[in-house]
Amino acid sequence: MEVKDFQFGDEKDILSLFEITFGRFMRQDVWQWRFQNNPAGRFCIKLMWENDKLVGHYAVSPFDVNIDSGLYQASLSMTTMTHPDYNGRGFFKVLATELYKTIYEQYDIKLVMGYPNKNSHYGFIKNLKWKDLAVVHHLVLDTSCLKRVKSDQIFLTNNFRGVHASLLKRISSAFCLSVERSVEYLNWRYVDNPLNKYYIFEYVDDVGLRGFLVVKLYSMLDGTYGLFIMENGIEGENISLLPIFLSHIFSFFSEKISTINTWLPLFDRRHIFYEKNGFMLGGKPTYWGVRFLDPKFDLLGSDVRNWYYSYGDSDVY
Repeated sequence: MEVKDFQFGDEKDILSLFEITFGRFMRQDVWQWRFQNNPAGRFCIKLMWENDKLVGHYAVSPFDVNIDSGLYQASLSMTTMTHPDYNGRGFFKVLATELYKTIYEQYDIKLVMGYPNKNSHYGFIKNLKWKDLAVVHHLVLDTSCLKRVKSDQIFLTNNFRGVHASLLKRISSAFCLSVERSVEYLNWRYVDNPLNKYYIFEYVDDVGLRGFLVVKLYSMLDGTYGLFIMENGIEGENISLLPIFLSHIFSFFSEKISTINTWLPLFDRRHIFYEKNGFMLGGKPTYWGVRFLDPKFDLLGSDVRNWYYSYGDSDVY
């Protein structure tokens, strides 16, 4: 067995291993979007080979993170894969240990963040020195309480501009740590995404942009759809716009939408207003953890009260 860094041309083997491991196909353009086209910079992938056969894989995708008013490089933990014939040999620990050493020493990556599933959570905590930040719960609204009312001041836009990034910056600045939601990041994450369709609804009046929501439809097991709010671009002082947004968006889609869902930190001052508008804790909880490669940020970053987050921080949504 030999651990090697990714080389261009390995994509074919990676996509093949993905299909063998998970039983579903990943398109090459999705892989290229996530890794090669990411505006945050260099990705890192460690591969385990047995001769010419790829048997193990671990990757991180870069993002910029705000930590206590400074901007640093960080990485999102991505796909961990071991060929089924080689399970139980500890490949993941070997690959992750080498990858973390590389990205910290060579690229000054300060932390690795991720949302491990129930199968990998134990391994991250036990073997890779990750810390649990939280079990993140959804806020869920049953749409039976909504009326379909369109607003003349809510419009769809097909890209992000500086005003969107500035608004999210003001919202997230109440926290010590947050993903840097620059214009480039937002357009890459939502507009350029080759796999998912996102909708950007913005409320505009004579003053200008007052707020916006980025949403996505998910098909549910009962045949209905869930509407997921990916980015909550409504500031606290404009929270009265929330029900107007929800009624407008509910009326926009012809699909049968049963619930509206979002992630919102409990310590976000808007949380109680979402509760007041009918949102309740629900949905399937998600593990959220972090490994600080630079120990000076460990104390500050290990407290979930210091973090701002949204669905967009995860690679799942």
